[in-house]
Amino acid sequence: MENMMSQYWFKPKKYGWGVFPVSWQGALALLILVLLILTSAYLNGLFENSQITKAYLRFGLDVIIMSSLFCLMVSDKTEGGVKWRWGNEKD
Repeated sequence: MENMMSQYWFKPKKYGWGVFPVSWQGALALLILVLLILTSAYLNGLFENSQITKAYLRFGLDVIIMSSLFCLMVSDKTEGGVKWRWGNEKD
C-alpha cells in the first residue's frame, strides 16, 4: 500500500509548463475534474439560453477553486514537481 501512495500520477512535459497522466489514478483525477466543471456549468444554468451574469460569475469562481485544488494535487503527484522546463534532462 505504501508503494501505491508514493507512485507518481503525472509526468511533466519536456518543454514549458504542463503535465500528462501516466497512471490510471491521474487519468481518473483529470476525468473527475472535467465532470465537476461540467456539473457546475449545468447547476449554474450555463446550458440554458439565459444570460445571467451572476451564474457566469459563480461558475467562474467554481472553476478557479476546482482548478486550484487540482493544481495543488498535481504538483504533489508529479515526478520532479511542476515547474518550467527547457528540455534539459537535469531539469
